[in-house]
Amino acid sequence: PFGDIYRRDKRLPSVVEGYVDINPLDAKALGVDDGDYLYIDADPEDRPYRGWKKGTEAYKVSRLLLRARYYPGTPMGVTRTWHNMYGATFGSVKGHETREDGLAKNPETNYQAMYRYGSHQSATRAWLKPTLMTETLAHKAMFGQEIAKGFEADIHCPVGAPRESFVKITRAEAGGMGGQGKWRPVELGLRPTYESQAMKTYLKGGYVRVKK
Repeated sequence: PFGDIYRRDKRLPSVVEGYVDINPLDAKALGVDDGDYLYIDADPEDRPYRGWKKGTEAYKVSRLLLRARYYPGTPMGVTRTWHNMYGATFGSVKGHETREDGLAKNPETNYQAMYRYGSHQSATRAWLKPTLMTETLAHKAMFGQEIAKGFEADIHCPVGAPRESFVKITRAEAGGMGGQGKWRPVELGLRPTYESQAMKTYLKGGYVRVKK
């Protein structure tokens, strides 16, 4: 939802960026508007990496920063983001902070990140190798409700689901252009809980006329 080929807001790391789905009621309770930037912090024991220290360049590069997207279909108490986007690196952060256009592109290698800072791995732990999953490992089958034993690809591993974690959410920046005000689709009345009268009419099918 945050794609913009013109990148009018130079905070965008690319023409699109990573985001986190959040239930609007949860977001409002946290003081978060649709489109705001959020810090996503997981278990401080080892996330975003073991031995991290505030104030260091490594911590700045690794701490996950995402746009909030109001999504009423998200259960309360749960957020969702994607794990297949190009993560931030020292080089991409350097590009984001020094390039006039703000692109998160490494000035030396042209690697292009889809995050300003951090990545999905900032909040989750890695997979274990299949060889570390024993034949006695109990797991839920990929499809259906079957409980089986042994290795099966792309499901929960011995350390739990590698795509799930408990996180703390902190509002970092407003969603409006340059960090000022609300995100434009919110101001236009196009987003959940901010619907304009025109949008409400559209959602009810009010612009459809049936001729008999």
